[in-house]
Amino acid sequence: MSDDAANLHQRSSGETPALSREDGADLVVAALSHLRGISAPSGNALGAPPLGRQKENLREWARGLGLLLTPESIVPRLERGGQEHDWFREGERVFKVTRDGIFGLAPGMDLALVSSDQDARRFQLWEATPIEYLERLHLQNQLVPGLNRLEGVLTQVGDLAIVTSQPRFDIVPVTQSEIDDWFAALGFEKITECGYYRAEDNLGIFDAHTKNLVRFQDDLIPFDVIPCRPAGGFLKFIADTLSAGHTVRTVRTVITSPKTSASDPKGSEPI
Repeated sequence: MSDDAANLHQRSSGETPALSREDGADLVVAALSHLRGISAPSGNALGAPPLGRQKENLREWARGLGLLLTPESIVPRLERGGQEHDWFREGERVFKVTRDGIFGLAPGMDLALVSSDQDARRFQLWEATPIEYLERLHLQNQLVPGLNRLEGVLTQVGDLAIVTSQPRFDIVPVTQSEIDDWFAALGFEKITECGYYRAEDNLGIFDAHTKNLVRFQDDLIPFDVIPCRPAGGFLKFIADTLSAGHTVRTVRTVITSPKTSASDPKGSEPI
């Protein structure tokens, strides 16, 4: 373990903790596999368990591996980030901490009450669960091997937070046109202003705007995009959209306080 990282990992054995684990990318897969194996209330292991149960089981899984982090060693170092994370920098890595018990966003479909000449289906970005968040990290790691490491979890303001890290990249801005060209070269078709889909491996990439990709040498790094494997009605919606030659307008739906809900117009904004 690293000698200069004694402030991050709280080990039950009392050994000196490490700032960033070399096996962090593997831990993403391990945590995801653990949560996927939890049975839903119906007893069907294929159904996703409730949010509270996901948090509880992730915390206990982390405890068993010595991955419970102490808030006192992290929270004072945090800087306010964007919508999803707070962060701090240590050496050549950036550490990201989920905020307010929210684990980023996950794409999906919503049904709206509209007039008969409109499509009632709407593409939304919803608040994600820990399973969806870890899936996102895993798919990002498939796009850019080793991009994300899982460092552990902590309790912040009474709720679970997931701590990850990424390499520190110099911010070299890119244009949306460059992003379009980059995804096209990888075999993706554009389906929203900042969303792309590749049928070959059923991979969707969303929220891929200029703030979430940077240039690194001769390549682009999608460090904060939202990848997913569409299924069911969502997959059909994408297929129908592409076959018709259409694009769709994305609506971001985020609950940030008790005053804001998915039914509150103030909780949705186009991106």
